[in-house]
Amino acid sequence: MARIVHKGVREFESGELSGIALGQNGFKIVSGATVECGVTSGYEDIKYFVALKAIHVDAQVEARSVTVGDDLTIDSNGVAQFGGSDEVAVLNGDIIYGAFDKVKVDSNDYVIAYIGR
Repeated sequence: MARIVHKGVREFESGELSGIALGQNGFKIVSGATVECGVTSGYEDIKYFVALKAIHVDAQVEARSVTVGDDLTIDSNGVAQFGGSDEVAVLNGDIIYGAFDKVKVDSNDYVIAYIGR
């Protein structure tokens, strides 16, 4: 999927932001899978997620940002790039904010992926 233009904090109006912060756009629980917005079955109508929250246990997560260079992973050269060699450990209950269109979660780990658009 091609990267999209994202306006950062100006992507949403103030009324929309409060709804997103409360999870009112919806969410998906991802466990032991790689999902790509707009591609993976069940995720075709989602453009990207705005937050990832580890639940139940600490989670090993890799996420591709819609903005080049902001991926939640690191390759062997220390560059943030999806498909890198190192996933990121997200502690149980912690939330990572961003605009992610592809998310990989290890088996036996659980993440709530909050829908942005």
